[in-house]
Amino acid sequence: MNPSLKALEALLVNFNSEKSLIAINEISPIISSDENFLDKVNKLDVAIEKNADFTGMSEYIFDLMMINHLSNFIKDEDYLDSKEWLDIEDKTLERGTELMNMLLYISECRDEEIAPNIDDFLYEFLLVDEDEFQDEHRIYEDLIVNQDLVEEDVTNILLISDKIDQDSEIKELFIPFILFFQSYDEKNISRELYNRLNPTERSILGSLLAFINS
Repeated sequence: MNPSLKALEALLVNFNSEKSLIAINEISPIISSDENFLDKVNKLDVAIEKNADFTGMSEYIFDLMMINHLSNFIKDEDYLDSKEWLDIEDKTLERGTELMNMLLYISECRDEEIAPNIDDFLYEFLLVDEDEFQDEHRIYEDLIVNQDLVEEDVTNILLISDKIDQDSEIKELFIPFILFFQSYDEKNISRELYNRLNPTERSILGSLLAFINS
């Protein structure tokens, strides 16, 4: 299955399994459609509004639709200078989350057949230690200073996560990102871990695992 659609399914099932089927059936065709991307954004917003239980997932779903779109052009460097892309970028500037960076990184790992690594993600992909990328350093600071948690158990990860500022742009992503680097070769979240995560955390982690292993 298309990695983005597999990730969408995992995202929605792990967030609310009882109501996920209808949402998957309505949203998947939008993401996989060949329509103009901005038209798809409008349709996606309507579908999410209709499936109100998943409103909290709306921007993560947008990320998956965007990565699905970019997957068709990811090796075409000229596309990012095209009028089509510049128009999309301009009109969706406030959309999406930092999940997009992780999805792009995973796509790169798949293409290059390398294992994901948190140091590689932060310093080779995001370039957080370089002067011109200090916005990324600010956004990912909590992950940077706590990257050693990849070697820790979930109890310690949860304790540190509780101390992260609620306004942090990676607050919801912190635990899923750390746990992803621990268990990227697992296809599913273990039942023990599942029960210790909140719905958003397990939905994002499940989505990342599905994306890399599909």
